[in-house]
Amino acid sequence: MRFIHLLNSTLFFLVINGCFSISYASYNQPENIGNYALPYSQQPGALLSFGQNTLGKGLTQLYLFADDIAGDKQHYIDAMPAIVYGVSDNLSIYLNIPYAVNYQLENNHSSGLNDILVQLEYAFYYNQTSNYSETATVVFNTSFPTGSVTKNPPIGLGAQAFFLGGTFSRMYTDWLGFVSPGMEITTTHHGLKSGNSFLYQLGIGKNISYETSRYIFSWLLELNGTYYQKNRIYGESDPDSGGNIIYATPSIWISTQHFILQAGMGWAIAQHWNGEQPKSTYLIACNLGWTFS
Repeated sequence: MRFIHLLNSTLFFLVINGCFSISYASYNQPENIGNYALPYSQQPGALLSFGQNTLGKGLTQLYLFADDIAGDKQHYIDAMPAIVYGVSDNLSIYLNIPYAVNYQLENNHSSGLNDILVQLEYAFYYNQTSNYSETATVVFNTSFPTGSVTKNPPIGLGAQAFFLGGTFSRMYTDWLGFVSPGMEITTTHHGLKSGNSFLYQLGIGKNISYETSRYIFSWLLELNGTYYQKNRIYGESDPDSGGNIIYATPSIWISTQHFILQAGMGWAIAQHWNGEQPKSTYLIACNLGWTFS
């Protein structure tokens, strides 16, 4: 399978680079101002895009992410507690336990535990100068079918899924930018296979104000695109599944030495769905985080 070959290549890359370690302190680094007014773990990052979760060895972050997604005859509300731990300076492990608070599709409602996700992120490249820093990571995760695919609307994929992606980010004192492509490969259970999905994401942000060792206040704009292949039922394609959507989401970021708050609102600026499927309109998202060692 193509995914297995990609995964094996990734694991080989991690092995041969196992001696690499990020150093977050250097004589050649930007001043502690703007986006660098706080430690690495508290510097601005994405709200909706995956990855960019390397922290530093021994650090832990607790998160509570919530979103509200609405559209034509549909409304979805999620709450997602998560924990990130820095195994080393360049490797983190992430656990996400999402809960469907209220899923509504036309006159049908459902709720309950969604698919639990475990993720590894490895920063294989890090560079900094007196003007900027840049990081590249590889992200691998797997989700487990703890949610229900039989509820209407479904609150899970019904089978285990695997994700492989990468991120590249560059941060200046005042500006930051990132790109993050990835793909999710689903598996089959009882004849049902949800379509594979392909993510293409990018973002840009700017510092608004700061106080060194006290706080950072920034804004970000993300473009989050996802292409979904059609679902398959006993080998046959479902004509009313699959498609493409792009959200544009501005957000604000506020962080201190331990606390992170990020909130934003996004709009579906482009979407094309196969067959008869309701269209999305907007989303609202908020993320609260706390960092400790």
